[in-house]
Amino acid sequence: MIDEQFNARDLAVEALRDRAGNVTAHLDRLLGSSMLPAVERALARELALGVVRRRETLRAVLRAFLSQPERKLPAPLEEVFFVAIYQMVFLDRVPDFAAVNEAVEQASRFRHRRQSGLVNGVLRAVARGFAKAVDGVPPLCVDVVPVGPASCRKADRPLFADPAAQPAEYLAAAFSLPPRLAERWIEARGSLEAAVALAAHANTRAANALRVNRLRADVPAVLDSLKAAGVQARAHENGVSVVLDENTHVGDLGVFRDGWVQAQDPTASAVAAAAGPEPGMNVLDLCAAPGTKTTHLAELMGNRGSITAVDVSREKLQLIEDNCRRLGIDIVQTRLTTEVDQLQPASFDLALADVPCSNTGVLARRAEARWRFDELRLPNLVQKQCALAETAARFVRPGGRLVYSTCSLEPEECSRVTRELLRRVPGLSPTEERFVLPGGAEDPAHWHDGGYFAVFDVR
Repeated sequence: MIDEQFNARDLAVEALRDRAGNVTAHLDRLLGSSMLPAVERALARELALGVVRRRETLRAVLRAFLSQPERKLPAPLEEVFFVAIYQMVFLDRVPDFAAVNEAVEQASRFRHRRQSGLVNGVLRAVARGFAKAVDGVPPLCVDVVPVGPASCRKADRPLFADPAAQPAEYLAAAFSLPPRLAERWIEARGSLEAAVALAAHANTRAANALRVNRLRADVPAVLDSLKAAGVQARAHENGVSVVLDENTHVGDLGVFRDGWVQAQDPTASAVAAAAGPEPGMNVLDLCAAPGTKTTHLAELMGNRGSITAVDVSREKLQLIEDNCRRLGIDIVQTRLTTEVDQLQPASFDLALADVPCSNTGVLARRAEARWRFDELRLPNLVQKQCALAETAARFVRPGGRLVYSTCSLEPEECSRVTRELLRRVPGLSPTEERFVLPGGAEDPAHWHDGGYFAVFDVR
């Protein structure tokens, strides 16, 4: 149980102290034992995950305003600074003086009363050192913080490396990326400017997209129901989803509880559609939890046929089963990965391998994924991806289809897996391959994550 006197900022600081590498899970645990009202809980989530997303930019700002930039700050003083600077630079709802005063009080609450003067002095310098946010595409400058895709704030001193002389170092700090991922994106996209577009998208608030369950509703009916409930939403350009205009908790919506919608990004929704499932098919879905693609396949099949959904734990299978019940789907059977060998080879009309990946196409949606990127571990990850896709292929009958999908942007996990599959598995014939860069940050109706999929005929 956390201290009853903790407010939203304290909760954010406490969540950021997680050393197990999962701030989101730690935050959820803290919120679960907190009595904070809904608005404070939302602020705690915004602050904690905002700091995770912008960590390296916040670190660059803090170092620029410390008289001893290399000084190691005691925990959790760095987190107190980060939460305050995030509010001052990236949010406009909290006056600077309030953020400063709160941080000074936090230093005392977290047993660093003797550091209160340092906190006060540095944060007041930050408040004086930044101009107000201005609209427009942020220029690539050492003293300009990109606040959003179309807004920025100028500082009174250099914060970042020179983008002309050290483009990867600049991108990593100004847009908060691991250095090697910044280098890879510049190499892959061909220029700093093209990589900046990707990184800027990764720092935006992901659209709250809901796939409409065609078994129970259509897009106009969902929009009408949301409007009646006072929730603003719009149709997505893909024709099968709606996008909420507000940061609403999806689980609280009547259309969700009644099984009319399922949270799913439009790029992910395109995978099941490309697979071409038909009523009466026998379908295999590997790595299926929490069941978003499983249930989409079932909807496209008119809830007629059979789907075997596979994952590694009973907890994951329970998520699939819960979603199926809510959406009114009864053609899905779940199995543990350890039970796959009990299935009959070459007995499925369609198999989907939606594999675990580096998640670099969904960084806007998964705040911590960027800090888990590890190029040294990528070969092992790719090996597992190839093995999963090869396993899926083993269960497809001649004349059936195999689909490989991932939410990564890294070529090793996308087209190179396809080439490796064609080398390893006889009888595969690629019929469609799609690589999608993240986009649509300027308009929720056009928002989509990044990702890749390939469809193969099996001969």
